[in-house]
Amino acid sequence: MPEKLVFEHTLEGLFIRGLAGQMTPVLRERLRTVGVDLDRKLQPAYGFDVWCSAVRVSARLLHADLPDEVALARLGERMVDGYRATLLGRALFGVLQLIGPRRGVSRAQQMFRSGNNYTQTRMTDLSPTSLELWMNEAGFIRSFTQGALLAGLRATGAADPRVEVHAFTDADVTYRVSWNDTDAGTRLRTSTPGDGASRGPLR
Repeated sequence: MPEKLVFEHTLEGLFIRGLAGQMTPVLRERLRTVGVDLDRKLQPAYGFDVWCSAVRVSARLLHADLPDEVALARLGERMVDGYRATLLGRALFGVLQLIGPRRGVSRAQQMFRSGNNYTQTRMTDLSPTSLELWMNEAGFIRSFTQGALLAGLRATGAADPRVEVHAFTDADVTYRVSWNDTDAGTRLRTSTPGDGASRGPLR
């Protein structure tokens, strides 16, 4: 089985852009100890375990006053906000703003696979403005991805976006995703069969 990798621009989105105003010397040193040296050019890819360790130490240092799940979700939001400022992120989120929330979520696998080599998803419609999204996110990183999904949904223009962890195991997670959108019913009725996603905190 291929090694799970997270690509350079994902780390750029979080650590270079998303946390630009919060990158303290202490955090920079802690990141170096787990394998992410921000004083050097970022590597093309990092192992999943290195990525998880870097996310974990960042959540604990930057949001020590918050529950782990909340701290991780905050970082997930910051990562997406920073990723949108990258060259690839601008292109991807430009498309999302055009197609709206439902079709945007249906492309979750494509979006996440632009930043790693392992994400798989399955999507089940519940209503014109709600759905379940299964992802193969393992362990505590599910909460980080929850925040990333929320920020991504917000970027589509969805009103009152919500992402909740509905169920999970050690190897995967199912989110409940919902929003308020008067145009959602139209988008759902006119979406094409090819829109569906392919058939996926500190512990």
